[in-house]
Amino acid sequence: MQLPPMDYLAPADLSEALAAKARLGDEAVWLAGGTDLLPRAKQGIAAARTVISLKHLAPELSGVRVQDGRITIGALTTLKAAGEHPELSRRLPGLRDALASIGAETLQQSVGTVGGNLCADTRCLYLNQSPAWRAGLAPCFKLGGEVCHPGGASADRCRSVCQSDGAVMLMALQAEAQVASPQGQRTVALDELYTGKGETPLALQADELLTGVSLELGDDPLGTAYHKLALRGALDYPLLSAAAALWLRDGVVSRVRVALGAVYAAPLVLIDAVAPLVGQEPTPERLAQAARKAGGHAEPFLVDNVGADLQWRKDMVRVVVARALEQAVQRAKGGA
Repeated sequence: MQLPPMDYLAPADLSEALAAKARLGDEAVWLAGGTDLLPRAKQGIAAARTVISLKHLAPELSGVRVQDGRITIGALTTLKAAGEHPELSRRLPGLRDALASIGAETLQQSVGTVGGNLCADTRCLYLNQSPAWRAGLAPCFKLGGEVCHPGGASADRCRSVCQSDGAVMLMALQAEAQVASPQGQRTVALDELYTGKGETPLALQADELLTGVSLELGDDPLGTAYHKLALRGALDYPLLSAAAALWLRDGVVSRVRVALGAVYAAPLVLIDAVAPLVGQEPTPERLAQAARKAGGHAEPFLVDNVGADLQWRKDMVRVVVARALEQAVQRAKGGA
């Protein structure tokens, strides 16, 4: 498959890039490393007349900064550079593990970026195929039609799936996205950035660009963990994943967040399932009970659109959540 003809712009700085995007609107798309965009363009899914390269913006939008208990990561920071940053790796090993699980190591070093992974489009077994393969199908919701092939004739919405590893871990950490436009900067919680709609998974306007992500570490000891089920480890998108962030104070849980990936069109935060852990000592029995509740709470959301048996994925929710919680507790206590 070849790339379709497209105009190419390479702005010198952020203000020039934002002005170009505001002028072109939906006719242009951002190009960072291209690991998500270029395959979709070859498949005829990402249709745009112009690509706006961000390669000259790397000095402005790269790097990891730790200051006053807050970690900020530039959107153009490569996955490898972010994951191997000494402070991030030490304080957020779950995020380090999530970033290390994205793609092949050669891509992590050179073209895979944190912002690109957060903005990766939702995926679908029917949509992410060649144009020739899709030619026999009616246009789906994501392509402007009125049908969802995985969902069948009764589906009233797109059932494509968010399979971003970084988004799941950062959602568990209650991170915030930094967004820029010609009108200025704004900060939006990741919970609000992801819409849960397969057709339009990100709540970004046509002239906006994700420039970074940041999160508060908090004062209590923090443990983080990310567990992913995939056919070939880092080479594949997750079939199911779980991220846990857990804070301890005097041996009891002061705060906890768990998120699931590859469930539906956004990372799924499981609030009620883990809420009973707060104020309690995180014993194996309590962690197992929270994991069982997580399985039940996630079941209505699980979409059958990632190439693995749906019932198996439902059964595995409690397993990946239990693993993530157990490791987060161990790390919060200072264990290996």
